[in-house]
Amino acid sequence: MVLPWESTSEPPPPVLVLGMHNSGTTMLAQILHRSGLCLANNAAHCESHFFSLFINDRLIMGGGTAWAQFPIMTVEQVLARRDMIEPLVKQNWRMDYIQWGYDGCGPWGIKDPRLCVLLPLYLELFPGAKLLLIRRDPDDVAASLAHRHKPGVGVKNEPQHWKSLTLAHIERVEQYSKDHPFLEVAYERLCREPVPTAERVFQFLELPYDPCARERVCAIVKTDRIGTQNWSETRWRWEKAKRRFKELFGPLYYALLGRK
Repeated sequence: MVLPWESTSEPPPPVLVLGMHNSGTTMLAQILHRSGLCLANNAAHCESHFFSLFINDRLIMGGGTAWAQFPIMTVEQVLARRDMIEPLVKQNWRMDYIQWGYDGCGPWGIKDPRLCVLLPLYLELFPGAKLLLIRRDPDDVAASLAHRHKPGVGVKNEPQHWKSLTLAHIERVEQYSKDHPFLEVAYERLCREPVPTAERVFQFLELPYDPCARERVCAIVKTDRIGTQNWSETRWRWEKAKRRFKELFGPLYYALLGRK
């Protein structure tokens, strides 16, 4: 029996799950991770601690509020980190993922909204990567971010700031996704038509889309977050209370919703 770290098979290029914060990246990542695309999932929001927190946030962006700064890092600033980052990533990512269930040679990926900004660097590290972008109405993204407590930022109730940041993230992806395997998914379409929309994603990633996968999609996709730009303050207070209840009584919360 060959153990994962002893395999001589070369792993495929990663899937980079892209999209602005609060645009559905976590929902999409949960579906994919549970369907055979290893994302490590050892940090919040179905992310990799190694990539999201250590490499991207701490080493490249500098931590703190950097992820929320506008203007975003320039391409030159991003690429200037390559000499420091490349050996760390190439020498450590595979063993790190193996610790969290990766078989060493199967499909794998990285989910982190910061990848939108850092895409020029990641395409140099992994030139064969597949790019999967989920795009949500920027006004809905801005409204969501303006009403939520975020690490290093707190509650920054400035919708225009968040909208400008969202558009900058998407513009960077549009600029650098050319000439690479790329699929864009509309958040709103995934919410309204989850089964056929997810089927396109699974086909793009060459993952099996069997009845279990379809059931998983329907269980994970939320349908109540379209049009958040039109929510009243009362609705936002209700959502805040629900999140607090979920944090305190997670299993009971999902049991009441009929979700696992």
